[in-house]
Amino acid sequence: MARVSASSILPALCLYLSSSSARALIQTRSRLPLRQAYSSLVRAPHYCSERLVPAVASRQREQPLPFCRTIAKMSTTPDDITSSGDEEPPKARRSTRKRAVKGSTSSDATTSVKKKKKMTNADDIVEPKKKAKGRPKKVKAVSSDDEGSDGEVEPKKMKAKARPKKTKADVEEPTKEKKKPRKAAAADHQRLTERDELPKLWNAKEHEETSYTFKICSWNVAGLRALIRNHPETLEKMCREHDLDVLCLQETKLQEMHLDDKKLQIRDTVLQPDYDAYYSCSTAKKGYSGTAIFVKKRGSAAKESGKKQATLDNFFGDKKSKKKNEGKKDESADRVFDDEFATNLVPTEVSYKMGVDAHDQEGRLVIADFPLFSIINCYVPNSGQKLERLDYRTEQWDKDLLNFVQTNKSKTPCIWLGDLNVAHTNLEVWNDGAKHLSKQAGVTEQERQSFQHQLDTSGFKDAFRALHPTAKGCYSYWSQRAGNREPNKGLRLDYFCCAPALFDEEASKVVARDSYSLYDVYGSDHCPVVLELEIKK
Repeated sequence: MARVSASSILPALCLYLSSSSARALIQTRSRLPLRQAYSSLVRAPHYCSERLVPAVASRQREQPLPFCRTIAKMSTTPDDITSSGDEEPPKARRSTRKRAVKGSTSSDATTSVKKKKKMTNADDIVEPKKKAKGRPKKVKAVSSDDEGSDGEVEPKKMKAKARPKKTKADVEEPTKEKKKPRKAAAADHQRLTERDELPKLWNAKEHEETSYTFKICSWNVAGLRALIRNHPETLEKMCREHDLDVLCLQETKLQEMHLDDKKLQIRDTVLQPDYDAYYSCSTAKKGYSGTAIFVKKRGSAAKESGKKQATLDNFFGDKKSKKKNEGKKDESADRVFDDEFATNLVPTEVSYKMGVDAHDQEGRLVIADFPLFSIINCYVPNSGQKLERLDYRTEQWDKDLLNFVQTNKSKTPCIWLGDLNVAHTNLEVWNDGAKHLSKQAGVTEQERQSFQHQLDTSGFKDAFRALHPTAKGCYSYWSQRAGNREPNKGLRLDYFCCAPALFDEEASKVVARDSYSLYDVYGSDHCPVVLELEIKK
C-alpha cells in the first residue's frame, strides 16, 4: 500500500480548503466560530501539516481512494480524524453539523447537482444508506465530487406521506354540521320540569265555625293488590294525615272474587272499619280497569265501628287523646253534626253504571250522590299504544259520558273526577310540541279537542286550572320505565271537573276552594290529587 506524504497532497489540500465542507471541518477541529477558524488557517498554515495532513494519510493507508474522495469522506465522518488524539464530545459535533448545513450557499448546491450528472466512474458512486425504521431523522448526504468539487453536504429530503383518499362520509361531514342547527331548531320544544310552589288558597281552621272543609282525593293506584302488598300502610297513612272525607281510586284491577278472597280480605281490611267501601269491577276482562270509592263513616255507623267520632279533626288522633275522650260528650261534635248537617256528608245513593252496555262492563264508574252534590269517579279508557281505541274513546265514551252528566246529574252540582287520560293544554305536558306526542295516547289532538268540547258544552271547569291558571310543572303522571318522576318529566292526567255552580260563592252552598297534588305519596305511576270543598252551614 502506497504511502502518501504531506508534500504530495498539500497542493490538492489547499484546493480543497476553499470548499464549505473543509471550512466546517476546520471549525469542528478548532472549536472556533467559522470566520475565526478560517482566518486562523490563513495566518497559521502549519495547522494543515500538523492535523489534517496526517489524518488524510492514515485514511488513505486504510482504504486507497482518490484524493478528493478521501477528503470528502473525512468531512462527513469527522470521527476518523480522532487518530490525532484530539477527541471531541458528541454534543459539539452535532451542533457543528447543523451549522455546516446552514452555512452552505445556493451556488454550492447547484455545482454539486451538475457534478452528479457528469459522474461515470462506478468506483466514485456510493450506495445510499437504508432508511431507518421509526421517525425519520435529518442526515447529511455526501455529494459525489470529482476533482475540484467542493464536497458540499446536503440534507436528505423526507418523503411526504400520502394523504388518505376522502371517502363519501368525509365529504358529507361538513354538510351534516351545517344541518345540525336545523335539526336542533326542529326538535326544540317546551321543557317544563320545574314545579311551581302553589299558594295555600284555603285555611280550614279559620272557617270552622261557619263551614266545613270536605276533602276529596283521587288516585290511580295501578293495581290495588300490588299497592297493598308493596305499600301496606300508604292508604291509611294518607287518609289520616290529610283527613280525607272521600277517597276515589282508579285502575284497581280487581274482580269480585278478590274482594271476598279469604287470603286477601280486601273488603274487610282496606280502610276498615273507618270507611264505607264501594267497588266496581270489570266483567269484560280479568285484571283490568276497576274503580272504587271510600267514604268516611258518620254518626251511628261510626259508633258501631268502635271509633269515637267526636270531631273530624281528632278522628285519627293518637291513642292517649282517644282514651281521655272516652265516655265524655263532645260539644263541638254536636255542633258540627247537629240536625241535617251530618247527613250532608253521607251519600244517599251509590251506582256503578252509565246505562250503556258497551261501557258498563269494564267497571269504569262509581257514582256517589250526596244531598248537596254528586261525585262521579271515572276511569276514562286509554287510547292504547297504537291508538287502537282512539275512535272508541273520542266518538263513543266521551259523548256518552257528557250526555250522562247533563241528563242525570243536573239537579245538584256534579264533580266529574278521576284519571281522565288527557293532557289538554300545553301546561299539562312537560315537553309539549315534541313530534312524537301527536301519536301518544292522552296527548293527541283528537283527545284534546274532545275533552275541550266536553268542558265547553257542559260549562264544567277544570278546578285546578280555575284556581291555579298559570301553575307550571304540576303533573300527576310519570313514566316508571323511563324514570321520569324524579326529573319531573310528566303529564297531568288527573282532574276534578266541577259544575259552574261550585264556583259561585254567593249562590252555592258548596264552593270549590283549593286543589293540589300529594307528591310525597308513592306506590303508583300517578300521584294523588286533592280537591277541597267548603260546605256552608
